[in-house]
Amino acid sequence: KYFYTIMFAARSMTRVAARVGQRRTIVDGLTAKESKIEEVRKLQNAGGVTQGAPNPTYLKQSGDMATFAFGMGLITFAMLKLSNGYWNMAHGTGKLD
Repeated sequence: KYFYTIMFAARSMTRVAARVGQRRTIVDGLTAKESKIEEVRKLQNAGGVTQGAPNPTYLKQSGDMATFAFGMGLITFAMLKLSNGYWNMAHGTGKLD
């Protein structure tokens, strides 16, 4: 019985919201921005089809190098911690007593 009361309340609230309409003040600023897809597409496609190691597509935009360096730093740190853990397990060191 409690479940049906909640379901009735939820349905009636959605009906009221549908009649009133949506007021998306925060989201409107994000959806009203002009599209930059064509600019990004031109940048990504620069160089033709022979893109490779000298000109990777994941390093073409303005903030890509910082993001790539941060990701590689995280991977390096994780691999070092993993290697250290395997070394400690193999040699029986670093135990918490």
